[in-house]
Amino acid sequence: MARLRPFAALAFAMLALAAAAAPPSWDARLSRFVDAARRRTLDACESRGIRLPKDFLDWIDRDPVLRTSVYGCRADPLPVLLGLRSLEIDLGEQAVRKDYPQLALAFAMQDSYAKRVPKAGTWNDADGAVPADTLPDVAPRKPLALEVPGDPRVRVDTKDPKRKLDRNDHVVNFLEDHAPVEVDVTAEELPPLEYDDKGVARPRGEPVKVTRKAVRPLAAADVIASAALQAEFNAYMQAHGDGTRVNCGNGAVAWNSTAAVGDGELRKRIAAAHELFHDAYRATGRMPAERDRAPTPAESMAWFMRNDRWRPPAAEGAQARWNWPRFPLNAPWPVLMMLAADDQPLREREEIWRRYAETGEARTYGEYIGDIAQQFDMQSARRLSPFAFSYGSIQMMWKDGGVCGTMGNIGARTERILGVPASTAGQPGHCAMVQMDCDRKSGVFRCKGEQYATGGDEVTIVHAGWNYDDTGGRRPMVFHQTIAWGVNAGLGSLVDTLAMRRAWDALPAEERADPRECREFLEAGLSRNPYAMAVAEAAVGAAPDAASAVALVDSLNAALDKAKVPADRKLYRDTVRDLAHARVLALPSPGSPEKSAALLADLTRQGCTNAQLLARCWRETSGEEGFVERCVKAAEDYLASPDRAKGRKAGEKLATQVKAWARTIKDRKVRELWAATVLKPFEGKEYLDLPGKRSIDPVVAELCKAAGRKVPPDAGAR
Repeated sequence: MARLRPFAALAFAMLALAAAAAPPSWDARLSRFVDAARRRTLDACESRGIRLPKDFLDWIDRDPVLRTSVYGCRADPLPVLLGLRSLEIDLGEQAVRKDYPQLALAFAMQDSYAKRVPKAGTWNDADGAVPADTLPDVAPRKPLALEVPGDPRVRVDTKDPKRKLDRNDHVVNFLEDHAPVEVDVTAEELPPLEYDDKGVARPRGEPVKVTRKAVRPLAAADVIASAALQAEFNAYMQAHGDGTRVNCGNGAVAWNSTAAVGDGELRKRIAAAHELFHDAYRATGRMPAERDRAPTPAESMAWFMRNDRWRPPAAEGAQARWNWPRFPLNAPWPVLMMLAADDQPLREREEIWRRYAETGEARTYGEYIGDIAQQFDMQSARRLSPFAFSYGSIQMMWKDGGVCGTMGNIGARTERILGVPASTAGQPGHCAMVQMDCDRKSGVFRCKGEQYATGGDEVTIVHAGWNYDDTGGRRPMVFHQTIAWGVNAGLGSLVDTLAMRRAWDALPAEERADPRECREFLEAGLSRNPYAMAVAEAAVGAAPDAASAVALVDSLNAALDKAKVPADRKLYRDTVRDLAHARVLALPSPGSPEKSAALLADLTRQGCTNAQLLARCWRETSGEEGFVERCVKAAEDYLASPDRAKGRKAGEKLATQVKAWARTIKDRKVRELWAATVLKPFEGKEYLDLPGKRSIDPVVAELCKAAGRKVPPDAGAR
């Protein structure tokens, strides 16, 4: 035994050296990162002469999730810490620490993004962190008294004998002194009432639209619509010593116009008339001079808290009618970020809220007006009249109408006013909306789409900022869905992964480029929370070579299988896969036909849809001829697929790939020859027999464009 002791000691020494050389676990890294971030943040406070109450700091430190959220989820936590304290000064400890701590944290976190997004890993002003003049104010002050501003318009006496009247006075006097005009007014009317067994009166059927004649004062829009009124106006202005003239044609833009104005010169004249009347309305207090200011985070949070405490009247069916609260404001902060981002002025919100509180009305849609909505100046001119709200307000959207962008905005804004995190979202050629939802019984959160038209979640880009990393910007729908799923899996574990992302970004570039580090980072994040999208995106983005990027996809799928992530969340897997394959395309080629063939096999196994990457691999493994053969084979497989007969979706998918393949062929003549070759399998099969219509196959249309041929027309109704 004595002889073995030296060898045992040596073994232990070697193990100790190996342990010292091995990188620390992500548990240790995360703990050290948050601790260091806390120290740096408090040091930054001290260097600025900012003193924070000990009980405030202790409150944060007592809750591990709160502590990690404050100090670990931003590259520079100082704005978050000070934002939270600023809210506490304005709203009180009870509101911030006990009643609505998650909402307060969402506002503090969101406001830190709104100020400035610093470069990852920076901690002081010189390195690009948040400058002092944008930091939340933590100076002592009186508690906030919530005040919703009133109508800001100050009506000017346009006939004031004490001053010389100007152009704006004359414009408004013409409109207001003119005889009233008769117009068509459409309104909804309830059918006759009937009484139930309890004697309660209820409408007999649904409301119906009724159009009647009504008399109202002359508005600027009426002048813009009528050549006769324009002549009257011009004569009036000349009689009052002003040479202003308007010439907008007759009926080119009227109250109910839906067609775009195609004449460029006419459009310029109408736009000039709109500017003239709009300026007069604003200068004389008939419209606000500018849109109301956005509320501060404290004002906005106070307004939401006040409404959250409201309760519907105790009457039969009241709960079903108001469905209040529509979303819990004590929900975890990551699902509240869209709500905290709302910057609608309080006066605009208040009008919508009051209508809802009094009647239960929640209008999430407006008047769809057609092509003129694509011309903001013409859309604005068609109904220009005195109004209490400015352009950009939800009230103006209701008055003027619009198309999908307006409808998405009305829906998302109304939902946020009613306390629901929501945002507009883009789809191909369409604007939709998304919102967070909470099942009242289970408490399960989800991010769901509304007003979809041109596709599902897979083609939807949310307009709300992806404010869960230090890059921000818009991201696909699935990114926001993983936030809801991640919260369901565990708020603490999700917050850990968000902090891990900051710790990763703070590592030296050479460490992040180590394939082993990328894999361990990804696997550590997914083991904490399977929906760690911020971790997955960063790991994939740092992959140093194609093999590493492909391996990360396999690691993710293995982790999700182990966590038993539901099959209906395939879009999550596909999105990370597509990110990895985009990374492969951005990296240098493997360098040999054998390595390219191995890579192609892996890409095929993973279901690669990156057309440009596949094209590159096809060429590297079998030359240009092999590339053409693969494209022809894809066309033949599509034609033989039963999916082709089900509609345009499969064809649109392949058409997108065809377009990408075509972009990889720089020479026009070579591209045209390639497209003609791929078109051959479609001879006699150019059309899709859809219900009620025979339509050109989108793949054929795209190939014809690439071949320099005229696209065959649709066959029309069947």
